[in-house]
This record gives sequence, structure tokens and C-alpha cells, in this order.
Amino acid sequence: MKHKILLFTVITVIITIVSCKKSIDQFLDKAPGVDVNEDVVFSTRLGVESEVSTMYYFGMVSIFPCRDAAILASPTGTSTNLQGTLAGATDESEASANFSYVQNINSGGITPSSVISGEDTRYYGRFKAIRYANILLERIDAVPDPLVTDDYKKQVKGEARFIRALSHFETLKRYGGIPIIKKRFATGVEANIPRSSFADCIDFIAKDLDTAANLLPYTYTTSQKGRATKMAALALKSRLLLYAASPLFNTATPYISMADPANNKLICYGNYDQNRWNMAAAAAKDAIDAAAPSNVALIDINARLNRNPTDAQLLQGNYRVAWELQDNTEVIIADKSYGKLSQFNFPWYHLVPSVFNSFFTANTALLNLVSKYEDTLGKPVTWDPAGANDLVAKYNSLDKRFKQTMAYNGGRWNATYPIIETFQGGAHASLCFGGSWVVKHVPDALGNGGSAVPSIAYLRLNEIYLNYAEALSESVGGNITEATDYVNRIRVRSGQPAIPILALPLLKDKIRNERVIELAYEDHRFWDIRRWMIAEQDGVMKGNMMGLTITKLTPTTFRYVPYVIETRTFNRQFYLHPFDQNEILKSNGVLIQNPGW
Repeated sequence: MKHKILLFTVITVIITIVSCKKSIDQFLDKAPGVDVNEDVVFSTRLGVESEVSTMYYFGMVSIFPCRDAAILASPTGTSTNLQGTLAGATDESEASANFSYVQNINSGGITPSSVISGEDTRYYGRFKAIRYANILLERIDAVPDPLVTDDYKKQVKGEARFIRALSHFETLKRYGGIPIIKKRFATGVEANIPRSSFADCIDFIAKDLDTAANLLPYTYTTSQKGRATKMAALALKSRLLLYAASPLFNTATPYISMADPANNKLICYGNYDQNRWNMAAAAAKDAIDAAAPSNVALIDINARLNRNPTDAQLLQGNYRVAWELQDNTEVIIADKSYGKLSQFNFPWYHLVPSVFNSFFTANTALLNLVSKYEDTLGKPVTWDPAGANDLVAKYNSLDKRFKQTMAYNGGRWNATYPIIETFQGGAHASLCFGGSWVVKHVPDALGNGGSAVPSIAYLRLNEIYLNYAEALSESVGGNITEATDYVNRIRVRSGQPAIPILALPLLKDKIRNERVIELAYEDHRFWDIRRWMIAEQDGVMKGNMMGLTITKLTPTTFRYVPYVIETRTFNRQFYLHPFDQNEILKSNGVLIQNPGW
């Protein structure tokens, strides 16, 4: 089962709270003198730590679907429509289960009543996290316990600011301008707060992150892994300002106008300002400069072996190590709320196909994504639309990151399945529409009845390098040489040749493609293609999603033929989520719905 804990020193208190399913909400909502009240909670460091733990429980982000009843699709409700990850709603993959919430996205079936029971299951949990953060900010200075030192108070304030900023940001990127919640409200009080402008939301979140960065330490001891650091705050600010500078928001003309054009300020800035890219570049550089004192560094273990692993050495490839090794130096912050689990437990069974002895199924890679991989010389690879008999050679020619991301025909799933068969009639072909299974995020330790700890990084250094490169390429007077250098740091550590200084349009295309490959299946693509406003392009979130039919001709020769798995729908109103219809109705006109819904 999922352990709803962080690796805090006061682990026994946290286990007690979680195992009893007794949220701090219950403590804070009780009258004084009844069981444990708020004053008791905030009388000791132990009580403060339990409050901090609960804040992280509701506020920390994971790419996995959420299954905790306390967080799910209504304040007290649950959801079962959770199969897969958002990759299945993009050109990255096809979710092989036909009941996945992503199929609702792909068919254009999103409604204001379906979002927070589908994609945004953490909606209510984020607002709970904000409440806990505000309570901590309100109460921490008055805790009488001498163990609550000035340094500890600073740290807790920084953590609260970070989680408050994170929760606002995760809502903002989905809906545009949102209600800003700066203080807690009494239990049972309906707080109908209007949406703030997009610009005001960005400013508020950025200010919280600046404050958090000034309060938080660079590092913690090992037992404290999972807590926000100075670099985590700076890295999140980098992502925030990158999104803010992007075409979806940094524009005078929104993707669809609101019914009252005066409300367009809720979904975009209302003007284009290239200097926003300069601000994004500066934020990314601040995060990069914090890497060394934070003991954060790009994984690049051995230039000969780990950059260019053979098929027998793929587990040692830099790229694979960077996503598989727990708490490696590239991780800035990750969800640490899971214990060691077998593949039959959530969340693994959303990522392990049934053909590998799981009772669920998973994601199959689309040719739309696979065709974006260069060859090992850095040149584009052509996939014949009529098919060809050179599949083995094609796979062998690709960027080494392909084989460290996919379980392809003739490749490896894990030690239990060292050679897989996705050709027609093959042992692992069932529901493998794309010809390859996505192995990224599934540790080799899950093979042969093993278990592993799910710990998917929310922020990694490689993303910040790419944020910096993208922002520089779009900035006023941007340093193209430096942008190229940071792209090449990512490429070279995985065996790809460095790119030369390119004309600006070519460099921008190269940076975007590098994000596709380097950050594949890490919950970036869905948001990147929306902020770039390319989701409506054919083959991205709209139109034909392509797979491969693979036929075995001889023991070593396989024919591939591309085919259309699915034709997807994307309408312009999908660039931002609709607010839940119940929330619109409850607000009595205060909460303004996004356009097109």
C-alpha cells in the first residue's frame, strides 16, 4: 500500500497520523478541549512536523494518477478512471486501456463535469495543501517549544511558501488565472474568491518562490529527502516564468476570447513582451547557479561506457541511470511518499503491461514520437510510410536514448523478459499498438517478482538546462552560443553529437525536439504543446496517431508497416481546462468559466 509519509525525522508521528487515516484537518476543526486541538498541534516541534507532513501529502506533485481518497475528485469522493499517465493524451503514446481518462481527452469528450474526476484528480488536494501552508505561516512564530528554533522557523516558512506556490502553479497551468489564496478561512466558511488576472497570479507565485528560496537550505540530510530546498524553489520559478513567457499566455490575443473581452486578462497577459523570455532565462540561470552548492549535477558517469552503452549495457547508460537511480544527483525534488512495492501494486500496475505478468496494461509508444529520434550521427531518420524490412537496423541507428526509454521488438523489458516480441503473434504483442512498450520509469528491479520504490522526480537539472536554452533562444539579445552549449550538455552526456551554432529558427526547433526526447514521458509534453500552442497541429494532439505493425520474416529480419491507431480530436477551448461545473454553480457567478465551455 502507499505510505503517505515523507522521510522526516519524526517518522513515528507521521505513521501514526496516516495509518489512522486521521488528517490534521480533524485536529484543526475540533473545538478547544476536545481531543487534540490546534493549540496542542502548534505547541511542539513534533506537532509542527505532523502539520508539515500533511501539507506535503496534499501538495507534492507526482506524474502518477492519484488514488488517495483524501485527495481525489471531490472533497470526500473517489475516482476509478485513472488508468495511465498524461502521455497517452499526447503524441508520445497510446494508453492500451480503452477506459483510461486520456481516451476522454483524445475523443474530445472533455466537459466541465469531467476534468477533476479525470486529469485533475488533485484539484481539491491542492487547495487543502494551500490551507495547511497558510496555517503554518500564521502559527509557526508562536510555537513555544524551544526545539522550534529561529532556523527551523525559517525553514518551515520556506517550505510553506514553496508548497503554496507549487499548488497555485499546478492550478494556474491548467486553468489560467485562478483565485489567489493568501490566508486560511474558517472551517465551513464558503470563500467565493474571484479569479485574479494571469499576470497577478504569476507575480504572486514568483514572489512566494523568491521568499522560499531566501529561507530554505541548499541541502538536507539523507533522512530529510523530499523536502523543498533553495534550488527547488528556484527551479520551479524557472518553469513558472518559462510557461508565462510562452505563446499561450504571452500574447495580446487569447486562444479564444472570453464572452466579455475585459476578462481576457484571466487567460493571458493581454500583450506580448519579449522581455518575459529574458526573465525566464534569468530565473533558469539562478537555478543552475544553485546546483553546485545543492550537490546537484547532471549524470555523466563515464564518457566511454555510459554515454554510448551497447545493448548489453543499457542499464548503465547515463540517460537510464538519470531516471532509474533513486535520489541521484540530477534530482532536485521528487515525490517521496511511496514505499517499496511490487508491480501488482499501484502505481506500478499503470506502467507495467499485462503481457509482463501484470493485471493491468500500460502505454505503447507512438511512431509520432519515435520518428522524432535522430540517428546517432544527429541526422533525421525516415520511416517509410509504405513499410520496410529494415526494422532492426532502424532501431540500431537511433539516438541511444531510444533504447533506454522503450522496450522495443528484440529489446529488453527487464531481467525476467530480456528479449521481447512485439511482432504479430509475438509473446508480448497484445495491445502493443505502437510496436514498443514504454519502459521509462519502470525499474529493472521489478523483474522476477522484485519490488521497487516509485520516486519520479518532479524537478530535474536536465529540464532547467533546457528551460534556459529555450528562454535564451527567445530573449531580446539572447546568447545563442550559451543556449547551444546547454543543449549540447544534454545531448553529449547521452552520446549524441553536439550541434553547431544554428540560425535562430533552426535552433528553436532543435531545442523543442530535444525537450521531446530528453523529457519523454515525464509529464512535460502535454503542457509543452499547450503552452507552445501546437496541440491543434496534425499528429500532435489532433489527427492521426501512428503505430507499427511488425511482421517476423526470419529470426533476424522484421518488417514494419506504419498504420493509424487512432484519429484524435482537439478543439481550441482545450488549451485550458474548464473549471468544474459544480464549482461554477456554487460560486454564484463569482468564478468565471474559461471560454468555449
